[in-house]
Amino acid sequence: MNKTPLRLDEGEHAAHALRLIGRYTWLRATELGRLLYPGQLHSRKYAEKNLRKLLAMRYVVARRLPGKDAGTAFVLATRGAQFLNDWNAGQGYAYRAGTDWGSAADGVWEPPRSWRHDLIATGVLACLKERGSDVFPEPMLRHSVPNAEKHPDGLVVGNQAAAWLEVENARKSGRNIDQLVRALVRASLRRPYSSFQSVAGVGAVPIVSGMVAINADARDERGRRLSHITRIESALRKIPMSPGTRITILVAWVTLRGVGVSQVRLEDKTFDFDAGRFLAPTRDNAVTDR
Repeated sequence: MNKTPLRLDEGEHAAHALRLIGRYTWLRATELGRLLYPGQLHSRKYAEKNLRKLLAMRYVVARRLPGKDAGTAFVLATRGAQFLNDWNAGQGYAYRAGTDWGSAADGVWEPPRSWRHDLIATGVLACLKERGSDVFPEPMLRHSVPNAEKHPDGLVVGNQAAAWLEVENARKSGRNIDQLVRALVRASLRRPYSSFQSVAGVGAVPIVSGMVAINADARDERGRRLSHITRIESALRKIPMSPGTRITILVAWVTLRGVGVSQVRLEDKTFDFDAGRFLAPTRDNAVTDR
């Protein structure tokens, strides 16, 4: 007895899952579930069901991430990218297969070195999507505006305003942390490197703040707790500003479960350039872990 061939309808959740994978380059079931079913208790299980269908149709490829409990990444297969582009013809966004994400040597596949950093960015965006914000990942922004002077790790849009997201990590050199901080300052002064107004969903929404994601429990190679805020303060002191200038940076304090983000706590931190330090916080909101 012949089985009924699988089909994918444009409006179903599995089709939306396929688009999300294409726009993020890769996603795990956990983050896909949060993006696809924000706030729902069993979002991961629902995402896994959609992924099984997409795998059966050969629209996505599974890549096992290294390390204990890191999970599986899913990327667009050539067939899946072509399917989306047939749907998307004339709408200005061309999907590309993600099968070249990572590299293989002697038959062993490895993800890019940036995968943990990218997973934190995606995890923050997914948590904030559950809060009701619209979120846009770096791969989508880079694809839509390839010539931007700098691309954020993501954009978070809500209440007719956007925040420029950067992920801080221990491996950033002095030069890189300075670049990160300059991007945060420019966004907080409403002078971002790019407005990304040509990106569908962003449009004319202004970027009015910088947001930095920080692992609250980060430690260095010797096991010592890292003070990312101290690093950011030091970099901010190097930037010349007019007397009396203050900026507010939104800190997304990240709690990890394994390699993925399980919780995000938001805190406004105001930096006084005259004093050369952050002042007392003005807001402290939490995204609860389920």
